[in-house]
Amino acid sequence: MTKRTLLSICMMMIVWTLSAQITITKQNMPQANDTVRYENVMNPLAFATQVAQDGANQFWVFPTPNASVISMVEYKSSLKTPYAFYFFNTVGQKIADSIGLSQFKLEDVYQFYSSKNSAYSIEGLGFKLNLAPLPLAGNYQTEDKVYEFPLEYGDRDSNNFKVKISIPLIGAYVQTGYRVTQVLGYGKVVVVNDTMECLKVRSDIIGADTFETQLGKFGFPSHKVEYKWLTLEHRHPVVEITGNELAGQFVPTQTKYMALEPKIDTSGGGTTSVPNPAYFDYPLVYPNPSKDKIFKNRIVTDIEGYSMQGTKQEIRWVGDTGYINWRSGVYVLHITKKDGSIERVKMIVAH
Repeated sequence: MTKRTLLSICMMMIVWTLSAQITITKQNMPQANDTVRYENVMNPLAFATQVAQDGANQFWVFPTPNASVISMVEYKSSLKTPYAFYFFNTVGQKIADSIGLSQFKLEDVYQFYSSKNSAYSIEGLGFKLNLAPLPLAGNYQTEDKVYEFPLEYGDRDSNNFKVKISIPLIGAYVQTGYRVTQVLGYGKVVVVNDTMECLKVRSDIIGADTFETQLGKFGFPSHKVEYKWLTLEHRHPVVEITGNELAGQFVPTQTKYMALEPKIDTSGGGTTSVPNPAYFDYPLVYPNPSKDKIFKNRIVTDIEGYSMQGTKQEIRWVGDTGYINWRSGVYVLHITKKDGSIERVKMIVAH
């Protein structure tokens, strides 16, 4: 293969990749009266491979776990929440039944969101405290911008936030910090048996919750991390993995995916009986072109790589992730599937 031919192939792949990107805007954000059903995975480490998978033209496959618990997420008009007196024209979401410990426990905790052409932001917080007789709430003095629009691959935004809520006869509750949001990848995501174009977004929320009292200040610092896969088909993340950053490592504490209804197989007149059938219509190995690592479909048992001259190339596997250190060029992959069949696929490596 000539250098001109290789260059032409690379250029065609680049053009195709650019055309596959999506843009998230205000129209793709949650609205009042939305109700979403999620499957909470019992093992929060189940999707560690997908968390590590970044870049352009990716394929994220989320298999149906053996153990999960259903939960519901509801978005309400602020007027239909216990904090209607404090907020107008915002959308409320109950984020926790309780947060904290002992006398500093917050209960019935709501966040209130606004969606504008420029950003999707947290503008208010409401909670109940066992030390206070009435519900407490307040607007952010500096709003927490979750996403800035338009949201596209490669974006990185950083914003400060602050909210201070007075607690009668006690002092105040203060939440301060900053959020860094990065779009780390784009491509396709498979959830249940649905395949969708998506963006993979990571948010780091570094801050502290502080109670200011006559006896002093009691602070609880944290570094929370959220991974979300956003699509145009749904106004809510189809997959969300949250946790904490500890010693430079992400430690997931909750993993959930949208409990989508299985798509109807129009050719057979019903839902397919194959578990997670999207695997069988999916690329056997991806991404292609690649740089330094590849991922294999779960129906693949083995992959061997060869140069165009027939020299076998090393692949170091960690789970379903294969790490490669190959020169730029075209290679042939010998792919063995679970049914014993072998397919040969050409793959481009470009640095």
